[in-house]
Amino acid sequence: RPGLFYGQCSEICGANHSFMPIVIESIPVNHFIKWITNSVNS
Repeated sequence: RPGLFYGQCSEICGANHSFMPIVIESIPVNHFIKWITNSVNS
């Protein structure tokens, strides 16, 4: 589903890495396909 999702890093690869916040933006599939098609054609 489209939206912004918040979380934190789950990999242990450095000091305090588990405290690193993350944001993921989910978009509709057709928007992604349009974006990737434009990127490949550029």
